[in-house]
This record gives sequence, structure tokens and C-alpha cells, in this order.
Amino acid sequence: MNWFLTKLPFETASARIPCGIRAAVGIFPWLVALVVILSALPPSAAQAQQAQQAQQAPPPPGALEWPRFRGPNGSGLGAAPNLPASFSASDFNWRIELPGAGHSSPVICGDRVFVTANPKGTTQRTVICASVEDGRILWTRTYDFGPDELSTDNSYAASSPAVDTERVYLQWASPKDSVLVALDQKDGHEIWNLHLGPFVSEDGPGTSPIVFEDMVILNFDQDPWPSFLLAVDARTGKQRWRWEHDGWNNTPSTPCLFYPPHGDPQVILATMSLGLQAVDARTGRPQWSIPDLLKKRCVASPIVTDDGLIVAQCGEGRAESFVEVARPAADGRSAAPAYEVVRVGGHVPTPISVDGRLYLWKENGSITCLRTETNEQLWSERVRGSFYGSPVCVNHRLYNISTRGDLFVVAAADHFQQIACIPLGEGSYATPAISGGRIYLRTFTHLISVGK
Repeated sequence: MNWFLTKLPFETASARIPCGIRAAVGIFPWLVALVVILSALPPSAAQAQQAQQAQQAPPPPGALEWPRFRGPNGSGLGAAPNLPASFSASDFNWRIELPGAGHSSPVICGDRVFVTANPKGTTQRTVICASVEDGRILWTRTYDFGPDELSTDNSYAASSPAVDTERVYLQWASPKDSVLVALDQKDGHEIWNLHLGPFVSEDGPGTSPIVFEDMVILNFDQDPWPSFLLAVDARTGKQRWRWEHDGWNNTPSTPCLFYPPHGDPQVILATMSLGLQAVDARTGRPQWSIPDLLKKRCVASPIVTDDGLIVAQCGEGRAESFVEVARPAADGRSAAPAYEVVRVGGHVPTPISVDGRLYLWKENGSITCLRTETNEQLWSERVRGSFYGSPVCVNHRLYNISTRGDLFVVAAADHFQQIACIPLGEGSYATPAISGGRIYLRTFTHLISVGK
């Protein structure tokens, strides 16, 4: 801190400065030093708790409320104070037909909503930009990479877009070639296009990109090696870092971010080959891992709870599932298993954490509520339907769409209550989106807006 001892320029004229001002000038360097020292101290317990809660709290109004699959950091938490608990088709703001079918979930930036579709009878992938006000399609852009071997439950339009305030980012993957692209939100023109190489998987692609600071991050996880986690400059598409890792039994889950109270931000991966893995979000350096934690394929995405826990889920079919909960260290340098939940969790729907409770929504409609910190089960009930979409929460209510196209509304509370079952007129494998006080519901070939 030698620079604190350097004389200020006006000290040579100190004799001409009144003594009160000289005294103030004399203590100024020490005040600066005190501020620097205090700013370097570790956060208090209260500050650490605030940092943990901020990881999955809904963003403030005016921010990007739903920039990626399942909203802010994949938490599924949204804000829409006037969204009704139940409604009918007469309450829709609009319902538009998309130029094809798909399973991707909507993302929103300002007055525009983005979603993807696969035109019928083609191998094309189309991104659609629509107005949030009236559903009018503002532009589309189409890519074609040829046929792919897909699971019967998959789609060429399975990956969801991601957005910042200027661009929309998409991953298109196929055995022929795969790309990560950035399009201008205003008119859909391509800004950059990064070739990733062939993608090989028995079930086809499903993961989605995320945006962190000024980077786009994608986990390119496929059945054989090489798989990799990639970060590129959001403006130019140039590589910032790339971490290659083993891959088998392709993981279509989408990463999330973890912000250690006393460490740097981390990308959290949940894969069968790696287990639970943390990578420095700015450098791509591995930070910690829990190998062999995830015994089966990971389709659901990892989440961070307001207790600072990380929840990952794996399974096989609709019967066998494992929910693994880990507790990272405050400095982000290690993590340890906290507890395991067997059978009651799902394989495809991503869990959701709300107010200290963890909700596990299974494919067969079973919903289990646990206390996140202790693993104490509060209730386990079942709604009528099968589910591939993931629940979201607004106004202490969970919303999820069944594969038949019924929107179920369930209270996010210590006791089970089914509030509504709303038919949407068409099946869906997608997850709802929430932004600007509205909920956006994607069925196979339509997009719906509800709320004021």
C-alpha cells in the first residue's frame, strides 16, 4: 500500500491551507485505506445468506425475467402478481399457430418472445420471434442439417433459445454438423455462427445454451468422447475457454450457475459420466466434483436452492429415479453429498425449490414436497396426467403442463392442494415461461399468452 503514503499534489502548499482543511487532507489516505481493507473482508453471515437467496430469486421488474430455459438461473421462479389461479380460453391474450411442432420452451426479452419449431415433414429447425402484445410473428429464421436419429419423444426443436438484451442464441445439433449461433433480436439476421462438429446420441440433442455476463455457455455432451463445456464471447462468438470432458449416455440437461458466498461464480453440470461438477464460469477451470454421484442418465437440469444446496436428478424410464442433493463449501472449492431421495423424484421434469421446500414432480403425475434443508417429507400426492415439462412457480402456485395439454395448478405450500386443471387444447412437452406479468404456454404447435 505504498501509494497511500505518496504526498498529495497540494501538500506542498500546505502552509497556505487552513489547518482544518489540512487535517482533513491528512486523514484522507487513511480513510481510503480503511475502505479498501473493509471491502476485502469476507462477507458477513447475513451477506452470505443474501448471496445464496439471490441465486434463485425472481429478477427485479425491468430485468431479463426469462432469459433461458426455465427462467432465471433455471430456477423456475417468476413474478406475475395479477396472474389468475384459474382461467379458460376466453382469458387468453392470444393464441398463435407456430410454423411447426416442437418441445422447446419460450424465452422473453422485453417486448419479444422467442421459441423454436420443426416444420412438418422436414428436418428443418426454425426460430420464431413474436410480439408479446398481440402474438404477431415478427420474423423467423430456418436452418436444415439433415435427418437425425431421435427418440420418439424428442424433436428437432427440443433445445430452447437463450437471450441477452440484444441477441438470441441457439444450438442446432445433428450427426452431420452442429452449430451455436447468435441472431439479432430486431430482425433475425445472423451475427455469428460457430461450428461445433458432429453430435452423436441415440436420443438426439436437448440441452440449451445459457448466458453468463458477456459469454454464452453450452455443454456439448454426447454419447462418445469428446464432449466439452464451451464459453464464447456473446458479441463475436470467439472462444473464451473450452473444457473437454468424458461423455457417454448423452446428457440433455441444461447447466445452472452457483455463486459461492466467498468464491467466484461456477457452472454446475450434472452428467452420468462426470457426476456433479463445478467449473469456474470465467476461466473454465474445474473447481470440484462428486464423481459417480449420478447413477443414471441426467435429463432434468440441476438447480440451486435458497438454502445454498445443489439438486441434481437422474433416472431411467418412468420407474427408477434418484435425486441427489449436495452442499458446496462457502468458498466454492469443494462439495459433499447432503442426502439422497429415491424413487419419488422424476427423470425428466426438473425439481423446483420454493421457500425452503423442494418439489419433485414425477412423469406419472406424482408430486412430493420435502423440506429442502432436512429432507423431511411433508406430503406426496398425485395429479391425473403424465409430464415431460417442468413446473414453474408464481404467486406461491406451481404451474405445469401435462403431455395431454392440461395445465395443472398446485399450491406451493406445506399441504397439498390442486387449484385448477385447465385444458389447453393440444399436448405439450414444454415448460411455461413468465415475464411482464404474463405466463406463456407452449403446446406442440401453438403459443399462448395469459395475464395482464
